[in-house]
Formats: sequence, C-alpha cells, structure tokens
Amino acid sequence: MCGLAGVVDFTGIDAAALAPRLAKAKERLAPRGPDAAGQWQDGRCALVHTRLAIIDLSPGGAQPMARHGRVIAFNGEIYNFAALRDELQGEGVVFESRSDTEVLLAGWRRWGVDLLPKLTGMFAFALWDAAAGELVLARDRFGKKHLLYRHASARTLFASDLVALERLNEGGAALDREALAWLFTLRYVPDPLTIHRGVAKLPAGHLLRVTAEGARLERWYDLAGQAPPRPATEAEARAGLVETFDSAVADRLVADVPLGVFLSGGIDSALVAASMARHGSRVRSFTVGFAGAAAYYEERPAARTVADFLGTDHTEVAIDPDAAAAAVPDVFTAFDEPFADSSAVPTWLLARETRRHVTVALSGDGADEVFGGYRKYQAELWAGLYRGVPAPLRKGLIEPLAHALPESKTHPLLERARRLRRFVAHAGKSDSARQAGLLTLLPPEEFGALFADPLGVPDVDARVAGLRAGIADPINAMLAADIGLGLVGDMLVKVDRASMASGLEVRCPFLDQRVVEAAMAMPGGWKLARGAGKRILRQAFADRLPAEVFGRPKKGFELPIAQWLTGPLADLTRSAIDPGRLRRQGLFDPVLPQMWYSDLKAGRRDTAEPLWTLVAFQAWLDHHADIAAIA
Repeated sequence: MCGLAGVVDFTGIDAAALAPRLAKAKERLAPRGPDAAGQWQDGRCALVHTRLAIIDLSPGGAQPMARHGRVIAFNGEIYNFAALRDELQGEGVVFESRSDTEVLLAGWRRWGVDLLPKLTGMFAFALWDAAAGELVLARDRFGKKHLLYRHASARTLFASDLVALERLNEGGAALDREALAWLFTLRYVPDPLTIHRGVAKLPAGHLLRVTAEGARLERWYDLAGQAPPRPATEAEARAGLVETFDSAVADRLVADVPLGVFLSGGIDSALVAASMARHGSRVRSFTVGFAGAAAYYEERPAARTVADFLGTDHTEVAIDPDAAAAAVPDVFTAFDEPFADSSAVPTWLLARETRRHVTVALSGDGADEVFGGYRKYQAELWAGLYRGVPAPLRKGLIEPLAHALPESKTHPLLERARRLRRFVAHAGKSDSARQAGLLTLLPPEEFGALFADPLGVPDVDARVAGLRAGIADPINAMLAADIGLGLVGDMLVKVDRASMASGLEVRCPFLDQRVVEAAMAMPGGWKLARGAGKRILRQAFADRLPAEVFGRPKKGFELPIAQWLTGPLADLTRSAIDPGRLRRQGLFDPVLPQMWYSDLKAGRRDTAEPLWTLVAFQAWLDHHADIAAIA
C-alpha cells in the first residue's frame, strides 16, 4: 500500500521548475508510504512514490520500478501475484525481486490490458511506456484504491490524493459547483467528479490511456456483465460460498509484516476473524468504542464476546469526546476533499491504534452491500406491502403522523421514529427513486434553501437507475447500485484515507471478486428475508460463531455526532455556520444552517448529518488552504 503522483507532458518537462512541486507532492504522500520514497524521470514523464513495504521488504521492491522501457508506480496488493509470476516464469520471464509490482510490469508487457482481469487484489497504478509514448492509469474492480487526474492538452497530472495532485499543478484550483451539490446530496463527491473543477477520479474498473493525441477512458470491468452460473440449490450456494470466502481470506494473509483484524460487534468482521483462526493464523483483533455514549454506539462488549470465543489477542480502543475532538483536525487533514461520513473519525482512531501493533488489518467491509446487511434492504421488503395501503390513508394519516414524530439516535424509540419517517417518505416511489431517496441527505425544499445561488439538484435517481440497469432481480439491482455508488464513494474512501493516514493497509475479503460475483449469481431472496439480512451468510457459517452473534441487531459504525456537535464539538459547529463567514463565502444562505443547529440543540429533530456535512466542507477549506479554493 503506497502513494503515487506524477506528470506526463508531451511537450517536455522542465525538470528544475517541476522539482519543488514533486517534493511537495511526495511530502503529502509520506503517511501513505512511510518506509521509503522514490522518484523517476525522463524528458516527458516524472513519477514519485512513497512505499509501505508489505511484500518483499528489500530494496528490490522499491518504486517507481523500471523494466524493459516501462516504469510503474503502484498502490495496492496483488494477492495472486505468486501464481502469475509462476506462469510468466514458465514463459521465460526472469524476475529480479519477489514483489508483486514487478509481476504487474511483466504481466503488462506480456498481456497488456488483458492482464487486468487476471488480477485478484486492490490496485491503482500509473504505467509509462516511453517507446509507445503512452501513459496508462488503472484502477481495481470495486475502487479499493484511488487515483485522480487532471488532463489538459498535452499535459496530465495524476496522484493518489487530491492535495498531492494539486501541489503538482502550476495553476490555481477552482471549486466545482456540481460537486458541491453532490456533497450536500450524498455526503461525499461521487466519481468522476472531485471538489475541484478539472480534476477527475478514475472510476472503479476503468483505465485511462494518455498519448500525445489525447486521453481515452476505457471500462475494463462491469459487475452487471459478469454471469457466473447460478447455483442449483441454496445448499450448493452455501458450500461454494464457504470455500470461496475462506480462499479470499487465505489470500489476504500473505504478507512479510504483522497482520490483524478490525473486530466490531457484527457478523462480518467476526467471520473474517473466524476464518483467519481456521487458517492457523495468530489473530490480533482491534475494536473501538465510545466512552459515555449511548448503547447504540457501543460495540466493545459484543466484540469481546467474539474475541473470547475465537481466542484472539484482543485490543480495545476507548474514545471519549475529548479524544475525538482532539483528533478531528487530523481526520480532516487526512481527507483530501470534503467528506461527511462522521464514522471517519472512529475509523481514523481505530486505524491509528491498530498501526501501533500491526501493519495490515483485515476488515468486514463490503459484506453489507454484497449480501444485503443494511436496514434499508429490510425496508425494501416491506415497501411493497406499504404501497398496498390505500393512498388516502398513507398520504392523509400515516405520513403526516410519521413526519410529526420526534427523532434522535440517542434513544431506541426516537431512533425507530427516524427510520419510520424515512421509510414512509420514499416507500411509495419507483425502485430506483426509492433507493435514491434513501441515499439523499436533504429534502428538495432544504436543498434549495441552503445555497445563496441556486445549484442544480443532482439526479440521484438517474445515477442509481444506471447502476441497476441490466440486473433483473430487484434485490441484486439494489445491491449493485450500492456497490457502484456508496461503497466506492463513501465506505472505501473512508477506510483508505483513515487507514493510510497512519500507514496501515486494510484488506477486505468480502470484496474479492470471486465472492462478489458468487453473491450476485444468487437470487436476492437467498441473501435477504424479512428480519434476516445477510441470510445466506448466517446459514453458511452458522457453525463458526455463537448463535448470539448472529442474533444481534444491525449496528452502524457511527459517531454519536448529534451529542458532540452541540457538546465537545460545539465551537467547531458554530464556526462552520457563522453567518458572517457564510456571507463572505457567498455559497450558503446562513438561515438554514442556523435553524439546523437550533433544532438539534433543542431536540426538535436530528439535523446532525447536514450540519456535519457543512462542518466537513468548512474544515476542508481550513485544513487545505494551500489547495482549497472557492473561486
């Protein structure tokens, strides 16, 4: 796991002018790769790389790596590199190291783009072929690793991180208003947009070819286009799933450094830990909890039960409000663009503590999107029944009553009221509109009132519908859309940025393509039933964990942000919504943010998420003043 940045300029590179910018980019990337740093340059291309050494810790694995007229800077891990190396050696290729990076270079030389489907792993890489005059940027299937680029005329900049990229840029940066609208719709900026105009995220499963003639984006992987055979029976599916998942975990135990596992109170990380233990691995597990917070946010007791059952070497990380408040500036610095998933804070703290003990951690990320674990999937099963209720009863009684209920995550009944309100607001819509509505932060009237100048309302429905297209099973279509949108843009960004800030590599067995494709081959009903999300997981692995683990209600990895925004983080909140500041910026009308804060403080409604989104945006401006801009 590493960081990379570079530039290709077909008119030629001014080495003296570029040198200080490369140094600044490398400095930004240093936390991602604390073990070594390297640089390579010719007359048209310059690459920098910071290395987190995981496989082949010797200098032989150093990057950028040049072989046979090609040079690569690579971020990620190729889990099947040994098998690919054996295949290439059988064809006469001689290797100088044990690194997966060299396998990538040799594989590209042998197979070109056909190498990518052969890879099992997570990756983002830049490969410069001097003889062909071509730069290739590539990203893995599900977007575990990130790569951004700014292309204009004969010049292309690229990096693992927006801050590093803009430190290479000679010109200034400008805010992308469309991206800002998406931020206040989804709480993050989805690809290919970034918060800066002219900078794009390379979408998951895509590559970009850049030559003197221009840049061409190509899709090399499409989940909807994968069609593994559907298992004949659920029993067959369960057996295949167990074998495939255990294989995915085994692949992720290959490392020349210590490994551990993030362990929450849920079944996903518990199954990862259980599989690690079955492979004979000494399992070191790590859990975070919130001191003094409501039980809704506390996972340590449940995680401790799993750790005791499996006999792991277990470490608990207790977070109190003061510690979280102290960490918030570092969290915002680690994120290169505004990002408003508040669970980034505990993820960052957990990663920091875990890195003190191990260099690699496995996690249960992806299981909810792949196997239907979120509560909204349960809501999907009830939506059809709700639409059967006569419209006058729904519109005239149920929905007004639900809207009038108080809501808060600090009390179980108030939390149920919050979920009910969201359910009835969207249950009567079409499939894609219903899913889009559950993803959307603000109702239309508040979105329109937030901005000083009107911004176009992002069409989440169209985005979701595009991701669902071609998948007949409605549950699988919903899962595919969440994999392509929320998983890529939110969950995996959070884990990558928060973990790499401490130089910790995180590996996700549930996002092995074999596991994902096997799950998508199953009917949705095998994965989801009323009252039982991730149904096939629970059945297939029932003998691996205590029954109580499978019986626990779903919990999100969340921060008690409503309490903290009006408590230990109140100064940060008030600064973000200060009317004078908002007027000077010219982006937001101050009235609505003030109302959000007043409502949250008085307990009238839970406005923590939109408030935190504004806090995150303002923090991005504050903590990245060298590259952040409004103009």
